[in-house]
Amino acid sequence: MLPKKLSARISRNHSWAVNTLKKYSAIPSVSAQKQGIKESILFLEKLFRKCGLKVKIISARGRIPPKAGKTPGHPVVYAEKIVNPAARTILFYNHYDVQPAEPFNLWDTPPFSPAIRNGKIFGRGVADNKGNLIARLSAVKSFAEIGLSLPVNVKFLVDGEEEIGSPSLPSLIKKYRRLISADLCIWETGGKDESGRPKLILGCKGIMHLELSIQAARDDLHSSNGIIVPNPVWQLVWALNSLKDFRERILINGFYQDVRKTDRMDKIILRKIPFNEQEKLNKWGLKKFVLGLKGRALVEHFYYQPALNINGLSGGYQGPGHKTVLPKEASAKIDFRLVPDQNPADILKKLRCHLDKHGFVDVKINEARGYPPARTPVNHPYVKLVAEAQEKIYGRTPVIEPLFAASGPMYLFTPLMPCVCEGIGHPDCKAHAPNENIYLKDLRLGTKCIAGIIIKIGNAQ
Repeated sequence: MLPKKLSARISRNHSWAVNTLKKYSAIPSVSAQKQGIKESILFLEKLFRKCGLKVKIISARGRIPPKAGKTPGHPVVYAEKIVNPAARTILFYNHYDVQPAEPFNLWDTPPFSPAIRNGKIFGRGVADNKGNLIARLSAVKSFAEIGLSLPVNVKFLVDGEEEIGSPSLPSLIKKYRRLISADLCIWETGGKDESGRPKLILGCKGIMHLELSIQAARDDLHSSNGIIVPNPVWQLVWALNSLKDFRERILINGFYQDVRKTDRMDKIILRKIPFNEQEKLNKWGLKKFVLGLKGRALVEHFYYQPALNINGLSGGYQGPGHKTVLPKEASAKIDFRLVPDQNPADILKKLRCHLDKHGFVDVKINEARGYPPARTPVNHPYVKLVAEAQEKIYGRTPVIEPLFAASGPMYLFTPLMPCVCEGIGHPDCKAHAPNENIYLKDLRLGTKCIAGIIIKIGNAQ
């Protein structure tokens, strides 16, 4: 358990944390739309300094003052409190950018006017990822307020581009590698499962997302010409069909060659992960999962297998009624979810070779972006310490998951330090969707959990 004075101070600071989160989440920091970036930087710079941390606003090209105007990418807000250069250091990775809030009409209250009801706070970014930052900062702030010295050094790296793939982060990490060095990174996401048990996630899948496009005639034509003029929609459908079979097997040559095989420890983890199949089927309105998978085979497939998804198709007339047209072009947006040890650059090269080999040389690959998967070993000693801290605070054994099913730039950090996900989300927090929310009680408990982790890591032999 936490020292009584520290636990009491965190509880007293709860209203501060809620009010600060409301102010922070009121900033419409939508990186995809280039909104709220300067406002977020100024807010965080002031907030960190008030809490006794030193702050730097940095970019891949050097220090960028908040008033500098246009910058190369969205700057990172870095803050630190070094209590003892010889002590262990925890780095908190978060991001101040959020997803677009559209469609606005599906929100019960305005997305950037955070509202409290039924024990929850609603607003864009409260779960992903502003609430986690406030919980972590509130924990650090509480130590100082009771005169208790932090047993670790703490560093915060707050990304401004996570929701658009963190394109500036690789060069920034390379440039500021010494500045961000730490013994452990607490990643931006995390929360509880459906039964209320805390989750401890040890990595995330990689991603490669792109657009496939093809053009045939210079202009749309009358569909009667389809007997002699190539139809780009058909050509795109055939190209997509060549990528995956009806058994969900991806047909790109060499696609699976770098997929890491599961070992004994992986299988032990899988056996301990609760996975309520019927509850998920009911929630998603499904009758069965792909391939009719069930039990441990389903769980292993979910965590350890890569995927290819079609995100959207476009081509030709989509309006009411019929229009007998031969479209001039067609496109599809797709993504690959990658697992250790696949590499997005390698997958992109293999995709191009596949398309050319199967006669789809006219299909272009556009806007290809992605990053590799990342994972911390389950037997790393810090994993055990974080799990013990979670169990002390929540009173329940945490669920250890090998990978987060979604993706993030964790691969930049795992070569430097172990990374784990621990946070204040819950299964219905609606991150990326209308009515995003967190429970207020989880904000308080999550703050205490971070304080417990700080003590555990600081006191470790």
